[in-house]
Amino acid sequence: MQATARIYYQKAPAKRTADDKYPVKLCVTHRRTRKYYSIVPVLKDNSWSALSEADMLKVDRDNPKGKYKDIAHEYKRIVTEAESIISGLRVFSFNQFEDQFLNKPTTWDSVFSSMIDHITTLRNEGRIGYASSFESTLRAIKEFHEDRKMTFNCRRDKVATRFDRYRSGKPLNFVDITPGWLTRFEAWLAKNDKGTATAGIYVRNIRTLFNLAVTKHSVKADNPFPNHQPKKATGRKIALTALQISLIANYRTDNLKELFYRDLFMFSFLAAGANLSDIARLRYSNIIDGELSYIRKKTAKEEREETPLHVPITASMQDIIDRQGNKAIGHDAYLFPILKPEWDEERCYSEIKQLTKQLNKYIRQIALKVGINNNISSYSARHSWATISKNAGASMEYISEQLGHSSVLVTKAYLSSFERATRQKHSDEIEKAVYNNKAM
Repeated sequence: MQATARIYYQKAPAKRTADDKYPVKLCVTHRRTRKYYSIVPVLKDNSWSALSEADMLKVDRDNPKGKYKDIAHEYKRIVTEAESIISGLRVFSFNQFEDQFLNKPTTWDSVFSSMIDHITTLRNEGRIGYASSFESTLRAIKEFHEDRKMTFNCRRDKVATRFDRYRSGKPLNFVDITPGWLTRFEAWLAKNDKGTATAGIYVRNIRTLFNLAVTKHSVKADNPFPNHQPKKATGRKIALTALQISLIANYRTDNLKELFYRDLFMFSFLAAGANLSDIARLRYSNIIDGELSYIRKKTAKEEREETPLHVPITASMQDIIDRQGNKAIGHDAYLFPILKPEWDEERCYSEIKQLTKQLNKYIRQIALKVGINNNISSYSARHSWATISKNAGASMEYISEQLGHSSVLVTKAYLSSFERATRQKHSDEIEKAVYNNKAM
């Protein structure tokens, strides 16, 4: 005789919570023996682990509405899962049932719950930018899945409160993510004016989450990604020539803001294309034997060896430090007056985001003044350093090491977008050599 499972409300006064709610348990019965199990470890919303009498009656209706429908659906899911475990046991025992039920991370079956969990982990690790990318992905998935816009006030709503709306509504599990679902999702993104680069980021985030669900949380689902590759942006990356970089470097101005942002752009270029996020976090302690020695913020939490980058401080870089650096020098003082020691990581991320916005504004302003019509940005410093270094004959291994890439293959893919511009330049030079020499 196999066991049975059902949801059970503990109504006895001694079992009720301090606010007089009924604890909700999973009751498993086998041969007249009953055992009760907490459902908190497998609940999508812990507030559903105990209900008031009024809420209980609404959940138990034949046709519950609103949030009560969501609660009823969740209870049913837990009972179904318990019944599946029971039916899978050749001979039932409570010990075997408990091993499977209590240790199974069922919350990661849900795309929404798992993504919230992952975002929380990233924020706790201080990876605010990466967490924000997943939060944007979460919002897009929810809007696509339920075909409605999600609106909220980020300044007013706390992160935990903001996530509440993702825990309810139409469920989405990893088994639902198929190549067809991904294709429809990308089409929906395009229809809603999301670019190819954004769509690629969202799908890669879904792939990352899917891999975590399967490899670390024992979720059973068919992998849709061998048959569906995330799209890549086809837009042209802006890499300036050495002459154009020189025009920016030699730009003269009495505008202190222009000077500050021009200097940051040039420091980024001279420091082998260092990102603003890393420049903002540099401290005087990162200067060792005339070099900058630091670990990229982007890779600091990745599961690979954290090898510091070493960038020689040139005379021009030292001039920028002398001109724009913090004057009160201390071993742990920030190199530039961008961040403050008392700020948490979320505040630092917000300040760097604003810094990037301002630098983009001023560097485009300067570019136009010196005759550069390209729509450049802070990232142009990194692209330009890589391209100029390659054209100057630097080895791919050296460029890869200075950029902080995980392998030369990453660097080759990174530089591939510049190949056409280089080919065009050489073809034009050959054409001039032939057609500009008139036959005598």
